[in-house]
Amino acid sequence: MSRSKWCNAAGAATAAGAVLMLAAGPAAAAPNWQPWVAPANYTCGPTTTHRASVNVSMQTCVIKGAGNNYQAVAIVSNNASVSVKLEAAVYVNPDSSGHTFDECYQKTVAAHTRVACFGYSRPSAVTPVDAYSAVRFNGLYNDTTAVAVYR
Repeated sequence: MSRSKWCNAAGAATAAGAVLMLAAGPAAAAPNWQPWVAPANYTCGPTTTHRASVNVSMQTCVIKGAGNNYQAVAIVSNNASVSVKLEAAVYVNPDSSGHTFDECYQKTVAAHTRVACFGYSRPSAVTPVDAYSAVRFNGLYNDTTAVAVYR
């Protein structure tokens, strides 16, 4: 294959890969910290401040996916003028057996930055689907207010 054909093929493969990554959405990298980009269908609980600092605010949201799939996400804002280290766990009830959780491990979050800890997308057979999250900052966990989504 000539160099120009190889470059064209590599460029097309890269573009196709980028489209697939964008189409996969937040669940593709769950559980992991990512920037928060509001999806089409989601419900959030109230925003609260972390007990360790009034400069760290947080809330839990539930994203409604295709069919009966739901995804919990913890959104955390660092409103301080310095970086902070955060960890989180998001909890959701995928069935009547109780809550399951996903963890986002420690991440340094820059000053004046908002990030989200996405859990895995799971099918749910119960209603309402409820979720909450626990955010660890300065060695202290703090739960968010739960959010419920009715089908």
